[in-house]
Amino acid sequence: MTTGKRIADLRKKRSWTQPMLADKMSVSQSTITMWENDKRAVSSEDVKKLAKLFGTTTDYILGIDDNLPINAIPVSSEVADQPVMVYGEIEAGVAKWAEQDIIGQINVTKSFAKRYGANNLFALKVNGESMNREIPNGYTAVFSKDLEPESGDIVAVMIDSESATIKRFRETSLAVMFEPSSWDPSFKPYVFPKNGIQDFKIIGKFLYATSECI
Repeated sequence: MTTGKRIADLRKKRSWTQPMLADKMSVSQSTITMWENDKRAVSSEDVKKLAKLFGTTTDYILGIDDNLPINAIPVSSEVADQPVMVYGEIEAGVAKWAEQDIIGQINVTKSFAKRYGANNLFALKVNGESMNREIPNGYTAVFSKDLEPESGDIVAVMIDSESATIKRFRETSLAVMFEPSSWDPSFKPYVFPKNGIQDFKIIGKFLYATSECI
């Protein structure tokens, strides 16, 4: 499989259109088209960005390694038989309480569970459109409890001690923000000034999303 076909395959497995990938990569749609048709070489910096975006390795993008890493989508050819509990639904829009009742489970590979710690993994059913650039409505999002998020990471966060939502975490010297990533500009971020009340708690760092039925 060529580099272009790998990029197209990874994009389609995330249900992203070429314009969506172009937006995430800050390039034109024509560039994505030429990459996928192997009519333009992908720079080393763009290969690194693609690998990070898809949760894979630069070797896989370039065809040096034929094994899709376990944190990409799909997980891998390894049998996924390690259960991860799905807890209620989480709003990808206005923060809303996430029910703690287990509504189902999805399966990951044992190596994935070993990498992140089986007891640290949990999943939430996404309901809403405020993160649809990253996570389609209706998908199940998988998180790790103990990974320290960095500014720019997607997280599950409790707001006002009782509400839960998925947003992109941003931190500056002045404020902590939880931003939407949506094609709909009406969604607004939550902003917590550093000199104000910090009434939020990050409960997990986003690892990947799947359309797998629960």
